[in-house]
Amino acid sequence: MADLQTAPATAGADAIVVHTTFLNIITIVVAGMGSFLFGYANNAIAGTLAQNSFLVKFLTGSNANSIIGGILGGFLGGGLIGAVISAPISQRFGRRAATATAAALITFSAAILAGSVNIGMFLAGRVICGIGAGIVITNCPVYMSEIAPPHIRGMLVGNHAISIVYAYILSSVIALGFHYVDAPYQWRLQYVMLAFFGLLLGVSLVFLPESPRWLCEKERYEEAWNILQRLHQSKNDPSAQLARAEMAQMHAQIAEERSLPSDYLHIFRTPHLRHRMICSILVWVMGQSTGILVIANLTPTLFGQLGFGTVLQLGLSIVWTTCALLGCFVNAAIMDRFGRVKLLAAGGYLCSIALILEAVLQKYYLGSDNKSGVNAAVAMYFLFIIFYGSTIDCAAYVYISEIWPTHLRSKGTTIGLVSFFSCAIAYTSPASQAFSQIGWKYYFVMISVCLVSSTAILFILPETARLTLEEIAEKFGDKVVVHFGDEFEGEVKNTEGFSKQFVSQQEQVVAEEGKE
Repeated sequence: MADLQTAPATAGADAIVVHTTFLNIITIVVAGMGSFLFGYANNAIAGTLAQNSFLVKFLTGSNANSIIGGILGGFLGGGLIGAVISAPISQRFGRRAATATAAALITFSAAILAGSVNIGMFLAGRVICGIGAGIVITNCPVYMSEIAPPHIRGMLVGNHAISIVYAYILSSVIALGFHYVDAPYQWRLQYVMLAFFGLLLGVSLVFLPESPRWLCEKERYEEAWNILQRLHQSKNDPSAQLARAEMAQMHAQIAEERSLPSDYLHIFRTPHLRHRMICSILVWVMGQSTGILVIANLTPTLFGQLGFGTVLQLGLSIVWTTCALLGCFVNAAIMDRFGRVKLLAAGGYLCSIALILEAVLQKYYLGSDNKSGVNAAVAMYFLFIIFYGSTIDCAAYVYISEIWPTHLRSKGTTIGLVSFFSCAIAYTSPASQAFSQIGWKYYFVMISVCLVSSTAILFILPETARLTLEEIAEKFGDKVVVHFGDEFEGEVKNTEGFSKQFVSQQEQVVAEEGKE
């Protein structure tokens, strides 16, 4: 397998060529189908709320804003449940099993949503859909971080957020296309597409390997080694030195952690784990306090409030999500160079500035005939998403998935995503009602929290860029048993505890190298 990137090995690892294979990249791209499904499930409602057929069927009464709050909150509440149950499923049955569970739930919910005959049925479908979405958004970055090489892990795991935004764009395009379907079932077609993508995710799992770190934790060393070798071996590393180094470090670190407690109470009681917990929570308190989901879920509605018709509402939403995608590409490309922490804090400040300007413009020009003022308000929405996409969107998912040790990674990521959904519920559920009652002032509720949490991030979060998952533990005061590459200079050391077949494979490789 040809290398796509090579770089000098880390200190003490002269025998190892640090590289990224095409297969490793493709595996992470395919894994992004789970992230895509979350994005489509989440954003489908934005287009639905702009479809006339949906409005006529469910939102003609005086309680329309309350129903919209329930629709948005139901999905996010389900997401909170999904985030909580993701960890035990992932930890016991594997990362692929967790994603398969999510695919099944979302496909089932899509059938309910597409066939809804009353608002109660639709709300039930949204909750079930949210549960599946909560599982997959929690599990996907964990899986990606566990198979990505450390030197470009930020860029590769950034595919999680990029795939979500791809789904946002496609959802917006499909919503615009369905706008021209002149039939009562117009709005249902969005959820037929959701069912299709759910089934597609299930099929994609056939081609994905299990996480080698999870396999090591389950003492399935031979399977873990075979996957690592397949992911990392290349013509520039024919003896799979990179895979052997990673295998040794994984095995040693997981063996060290095996006897440690893994419950949430232990996390709360242990200082270095409590530090990780605070970091995970803080990242998404800041991220959601930018107002990202409020704006994303209500984009067509917010453009409508600025005086644009249905077609322009949906069209501008497509452009808005495309700007988000461009920002994500920038974020994924620079986070390994500039680090996660500076980007997260800078993003919080920049998004707050954009929202302050948006609030001021809406105060003076919302509902007015001043086209320049209204256009400036629209421009602020676009500036906001460029700021968010290029600084926070990828980095946040990457950071919370990489700071936890293997035996706690699923639980730790769950803590971060519980913060994600809790804050999203707090801001998004009352958003429609709040905008109708206090208008532009609602932005300042989010801005105030965002500014405080962005400042806290600078002082509390340690940097993790370009470190292996095991070496990141040192940043939190953990003991790292084996540093990457330290054990390899033509032979494998410290292999005690590996399966006999794995040791045999390593000794055979060493013997062949000796003959050369």
